[in-house]
Amino acid sequence: MRSIPLGRHEILHETLENGLEVLILADQTSPVSALHHWFKVGSRNEHEGKTGLAHLFEHLMFGETENLRRGEFDRRIEAVGASMNAATWLDWTYYHETFLPEHLAMMAELEAERMARLVLGDEQVAREKDVVANERRFRVDNSVEGTANELLWKDAFRVHPYHHPTIGWMDDILGFSVEDCRRFYRTYYAPNNCCVVVAGPVEAREALEVVRRTHAFMAPQPIPADPVPAEPEQDGERRQRLSWPTPTPKTCVAWRSPDIAHPDHAALTVLSQVLLGGRSGRLQRRLVHDGELAADVSGGPGSFRDPSLLEIWADLREGRTHEEALAAIDDEVLAVAGAPPRPEELETARNQVLLAFRSALETAAGRAERIGFYHVTAGDAGAIDRRQRDLLAVSADAVSAAARKYLVPRTRNVLLVDAAEASP
Repeated sequence: MRSIPLGRHEILHETLENGLEVLILADQTSPVSALHHWFKVGSRNEHEGKTGLAHLFEHLMFGETENLRRGEFDRRIEAVGASMNAATWLDWTYYHETFLPEHLAMMAELEAERMARLVLGDEQVAREKDVVANERRFRVDNSVEGTANELLWKDAFRVHPYHHPTIGWMDDILGFSVEDCRRFYRTYYAPNNCCVVVAGPVEAREALEVVRRTHAFMAPQPIPADPVPAEPEQDGERRQRLSWPTPTPKTCVAWRSPDIAHPDHAALTVLSQVLLGGRSGRLQRRLVHDGELAADVSGGPGSFRDPSLLEIWADLREGRTHEEALAAIDDEVLAVAGAPPRPEELETARNQVLLAFRSALETAAGRAERIGFYHVTAGDAGAIDRRQRDLLAVSADAVSAAARKYLVPRTRNVLLVDAAEASP
């Protein structure tokens, strides 16, 4: 086993003969255990005409298997008081359970069952396609936030598959065939495309043997070469408008930002906190508390495997305009680019970021989630400790330099949501 430091703990990393990666964090002080399965597949692995398959599988995986009737997976987990869920995003899909330590073997057996023996027939696929289509109608087609976010990313990424929404385009969702699903399952739910994380009061070698016993029978599969093309450098602002029956306008500004493993990402994270964090953030004060331009302002840099966007969203107050909001945002960006934040301002922002970072590591479930996330997106769970050191090392000059380098007009994407009257 390879040992990876994580604060006062260590993560033990082993790769089985079938390519399955296993990461174990033993913590005898934790009252509960967590089991996560992270698959290295998300919407970045999809192409035109077949978008949304990764997300569809998040639903299909809770269906029947060769040895479990529909609903039995859920019932068995709930019967022992455990919790479970799943998520899909641009770079990954993961499934997770939190449970009493004595139930690790049961959880591993259940996860192995659906990872290797999922039933994919006409009935199963049609049912979940309907569920996902309705989810898209609710979260995107009938949602100003969902529609606006989709438009923003669609225009900002014209070559890279971050262009596609993770939920998929509606025509693609409705058009999936059973064979599409079976091919996707055989390809991406292979052991050599999966990372299993165990965290909690376990003995590491015993936990490894549980995973080996339940998962080693699976055969590795050829994983397609990463097809993702680099997005060409943006050279000029892109601007869109959206009319929507919403009470007040919304202003969004987004710039290109680097991948999570990039050396500049930590400085951009602290910069975002200087601008947006709590009541002390410059844009919080300028737009919300003092200027009363907006009811809320939020955003931050994307934390993805590839370069993405740093976004700022402002929900304007009634009677206020996009021009006022954009002018205020420009003023504050230019100010921080022109002069480093004050020492006390930097300390507050950095402490806020570190608090959120460390809070995510307080529980077995939180540690398992961070281990899987950094292993998949940054390529190494050891990036967790490096990330903390990078955040601590961010200087005032680095914050100002990040603003000058990234928050520039030629890479800016602007989306203006205009309030319109609802149709009668």
